[in-house]
Amino acid sequence: MTSAFTEPQELLLEISPSLQTSSWQESQVYATPSSRWRAYMNQICLHGFLNWVKAEYVPEASIWYSSPGIPAFWEFVNGTAILLKEKRVVLIPSEAIDDTELEVPQEWVDIPSWAADYYLAVQVTPDGESVKFWGYITHTELKSLADYDQVDRTYCIDARHLIKDLNAFWMTYQFCGTEEMKTAIAPLPELSTAEVEYVQQMLSNSSVTFPRLAVPFTTWGMLLENEQWRQWLYQPGQRYLPRTAPTQFSQVQVNLSRWLEQIYDASWQAIETFFEQNSSNLAFNFRSSSGLNATPIKRAKLIDLGMEIDAQKVILLVALITKANQQVSIRIQLYPACNQPYLPANIKLVLLSDQEGIIQQVQARVQDIYMQLKLFNGEVGECFSIQVALNNYQITENFMI
Repeated sequence: MTSAFTEPQELLLEISPSLQTSSWQESQVYATPSSRWRAYMNQICLHGFLNWVKAEYVPEASIWYSSPGIPAFWEFVNGTAILLKEKRVVLIPSEAIDDTELEVPQEWVDIPSWAADYYLAVQVTPDGESVKFWGYITHTELKSLADYDQVDRTYCIDARHLIKDLNAFWMTYQFCGTEEMKTAIAPLPELSTAEVEYVQQMLSNSSVTFPRLAVPFTTWGMLLENEQWRQWLYQPGQRYLPRTAPTQFSQVQVNLSRWLEQIYDASWQAIETFFEQNSSNLAFNFRSSSGLNATPIKRAKLIDLGMEIDAQKVILLVALITKANQQVSIRIQLYPACNQPYLPANIKLVLLSDQEGIIQQVQARVQDIYMQLKLFNGEVGECFSIQVALNNYQITENFMI
């Protein structure tokens, strides 16, 4: 493993192929593609950082949790913790290509036995070959400065509040070891046996897609704080999360795996079909913004927005390239059609999960010549949707990798 400090003193760790392979294999016990990828990200961050910190700073550093194998909570919660002697540090990995904010799940902040002294923001490259530790914040600062998102139960903190110099982190750790970094946290109320049985029965219902959001946080927190109850939430092969896609995906889907075999649906054309005059500009847009290291497979489709007056049509472009561990990187872009110079103002491009939740979206401004979603990864067999919406009209394209 190699490491380097980049400006301004961000720590970049390269992840060895053997660690990538073992982490991916261990992540396969989880129930869904998203939880398997979450476990994989946390595994490489955890062991990459732990190996480095043991060699450089704290030989006694250890993993926080003591359960055998990999932790059950990665089925639901992002993040992992290590102990630097008496201080706890939580690593929060993310695939986001920018570092404008840090999102910390509430579990790591408001469960007394989980709360950390420090939170480190980690950026994971799409191929998992390296991780970058780009900032940190204390529990006290996070509680006082972050915005709490009641929908996702996360603390969102703007990057300007994080300390970017990782050298400062080690200075603080070494010379302020006795200083309290955590604010006071109220203990969670105890649950009776009857309450636990009721919650277990409710969460066992296959219609519960997001267990961590299905019950009050105090109840959920107590389930996670108790080792026995936490193990009940996820047992390999017995988790009650739905393993099939919702009704939306029983409809016509575009099978992207067939694209890798050069088999395409009739409605998805080569980009030259729509961009004969501007193919060089289009190629430049893909090269400069895709973030892909190889030439992606690209197809395009004409989208009719169904306007009765001044017909509005746009071109949806999808690019993909295979990565390691059956991962596929995907870029989605939207262009004006019919020789129009700009996209319709306020048109939206939305990425939806297989549960129809919004993962990311962008909206066109006046005189935008194209727009795109952030590069994202998927796994063979995973489903998602792309929605194009303007005013009261929207059209959705369903995909399976």
